[in-house]
Amino acid sequence: MSKPKTYHFEKVVLWSSLLLFLFSCSENGDAKICKVGNHILYETELNNRIDYLNDELSYEQAKEKVIEEWMNQQQVALEIKEVSPKVKTANEIRIQDELMQLNLFELENTFITKNLDSTISDSEIQAYYDSHRENYKAESYIVRALYIKIPDTLASALNIDEHFLLKNDKDLKEVKKIANLYATNFYFEEERWIYFDDLVREISISANKKEELVRNRGKAIFKENGETHYINVLDFRTKSISSPMEIERAGIRRHILKRRVNNLRNKAKETILENVKEKYPITYY
Repeated sequence: MSKPKTYHFEKVVLWSSLLLFLFSCSENGDAKICKVGNHILYETELNNRIDYLNDELSYEQAKEKVIEEWMNQQQVALEIKEVSPKVKTANEIRIQDELMQLNLFELENTFITKNLDSTISDSEIQAYYDSHRENYKAESYIVRALYIKIPDTLASALNIDEHFLLKNDKDLKEVKKIANLYATNFYFEEERWIYFDDLVREISISANKKEELVRNRGKAIFKENGETHYINVLDFRTKSISSPMEIERAGIRRHILKRRVNNLRNKAKETILENVKEKYPITYY
């Protein structure tokens, strides 16, 4: 009699183990990786986090790094909740607002891409050159430089203060990535010269400050009207003759295109917010 009972018991254990395994993998169709408190890291989130790593790591190295980062995040969150719950709540609200700004900026970029007219006629280029002729003659500084403008709401979260110094190739790669995603103005042509006045036309800088910045091949950060401007002057020359329009054509075209982009961006935010209010109406209780 004992043998059937033993077989039955082993069968129960086998099926119980199998069901337990399936249950651990079936919650939301996702396998559990680890747990801190009541917070569980699932396989899908793990893989998503690995996909966003910039480091060139093996899968196992990336997995170990992601798990450690996730663990630290959960442990610190639990500790701040215990020590200062009001601070935790305030931080969460601030992060939600910053996330909204990032998402809104992505929607603005999509709107601009869809609506931007990139065709610029010769007459428009000529008109711009004529109306800005003072920028193309007399004693002026031309520079090789980096310039990037980021909304204040995003600048602090993007860690660009160190990258814009361009200490190595990785810094330049990071700056270009940030610029493509978040910059409202960006210029970097390593081998091409640009008038410094054109580069900083959106910033209020005194003539003395301009000269100091250029001649010292300086780096500077300016905050104005809700925008953070980063400037890194790599080299400079003086230019005392008028530059023919044909030489300036490409730069003028970029100015006109950037002006159109900025005009669209101003329109995009208002349009997007109006559209989402209609698409996702609020319900009060």
